[in-house]
Amino acid sequence: MKQKFIQTLLLILLPTLFTACGSDNNNDPADDISGLTVNTDLKNNEVSAKGGSFFLQIKTDGKWTASSKDSWCTINNKEGNGNASTICSVSANDGDERYTVITVTSNGKIENVTITQKEGNGKEPDPDPDPSGYAGRIEIPKLLGGNMNQFITHSTKRNGKDYPTYSIEYSYEYKHCYWVAYRFDNTTGGSVGRNENYQPDPNIPKQYQTYKDDYNFSANGYTRGHLCASSDRQYSVEANKQTFYMSNISPQLQTGFNQSGTTWDKAEGVVQKWGKITQASDTLYVIKGGTIGPNKIKGYIDNGIAIPKYFFMAVLYCSNKNYKAIAFYLPHENLKVPPYSSKELKDYVLSIDELEKETGFDFFINLPDDVEKQVEANYTLSDWSW
Repeated sequence: MKQKFIQTLLLILLPTLFTACGSDNNNDPADDISGLTVNTDLKNNEVSAKGGSFFLQIKTDGKWTASSKDSWCTINNKEGNGNASTICSVSANDGDERYTVITVTSNGKIENVTITQKEGNGKEPDPDPDPSGYAGRIEIPKLLGGNMNQFITHSTKRNGKDYPTYSIEYSYEYKHCYWVAYRFDNTTGGSVGRNENYQPDPNIPKQYQTYKDDYNFSANGYTRGHLCASSDRQYSVEANKQTFYMSNISPQLQTGFNQSGTTWDKAEGVVQKWGKITQASDTLYVIKGGTIGPNKIKGYIDNGIAIPKYFFMAVLYCSNKNYKAIAFYLPHENLKVPPYSSKELKDYVLSIDELEKETGFDFFINLPDDVEKQVEANYTLSDWSW
């Protein structure tokens, strides 16, 4: 009798179960591969009055187009195929709060994203802004973008908030970053020591990662040279560990360049000196890099890692909303032998405008235009402590 009851119950329930499972599979939104999702890396899709850049993140399996309703918000790549992140740039706002709509179309579907820009005169940038996405920070240059370049910001938690350790734009083609950008302020001091644990950058696709063993000093004379130095990130053990990601490492000549007492070492030392900040109103913004690109490299080491021809620094200091800037541009050579041995660090100093011409980058674009124009045109050696 009991066995017959169970059989009867199963006959009743099984069709219902199969129907339910079939219904779930047929209507699961995750199976709709022809969909369209659009997001940004902005908090609440809001941009500060000073403007800046942010990423428009598109997920689709088909071709797409993107457009902006207003000219003050521009889109770098307006069309593509498949998943993509494209850079959007917003100019400074000297009036009331304003809004624009970005429209993305794909697979016959339309998604609209409303961007809000705060009111303000755009004349006095906050030296420590709450950025509209990391790309809007003062130290971030104009991004190159494209499918073969990746913008990355590594950060740690400080007082419950994300605090950027440094940002890079990384080239898949050259397996080397274009630059590293970071800042010093009155909270970045410390002495946690040196981690020494070189690791691939976990944010970079595996096929474009680089490794500690790619560097063979005995074979080619190039060592692992930090861009954001371990000494620059001593306020946190985790932040120091991030300086040992291989995306922050560049092939540098050991003899006469990446060693104590060289002109490059002196440049790093003087910037670290300027970065010993005690006042909350002061901030030092630093962009460091090695040149990569056509006619800008010396060759490659193992794993296709490019060797820069030159190394550079762009430095901006803000104190109570007063700005000054200076830059360095050094050949990647043995600087302890002629003709370089007779030169001093100050012989490699130039303005930001001059460095932009040498490198092709547009630095400090997130400053208001009038401030950027003023600080990038000139430098005064006596304004800096040597």
